[in-house]
Amino acid sequence: MPACIAPPPGAPVVALTLVGTGEPLLRLEKRLACAAAGLGLALDLTVLKDAEALGIPFAQTPAVLVERRVVLSGLPQTEEIEAWLRQSHRLEAQP
Repeated sequence: MPACIAPPPGAPVVALTLVGTGEPLLRLEKRLACAAAGLGLALDLTVLKDAEALGIPFAQTPAVLVERRVVLSGLPQTEEIEAWLRQSHRLEAQP
């Protein structure tokens, strides 16, 4: 996978909550950052480690939440995350 690029200054910010622990959480965070930067978005991430307190089974972690609703779980590929970001933020596909 190519190295991630930094989002441009003044990029639109996407606020997400990550739930999980350990290496899977770190891998998901990296994939999110790469996908967002590739689309010219910046991330504002909140990390929560107690999934059960949020009613999320451990088996569904790591997870990405938007307004306390799980929108991604497990370790989706960066391309899947890009597609979700593009759809949820109504972005045009990059050539």
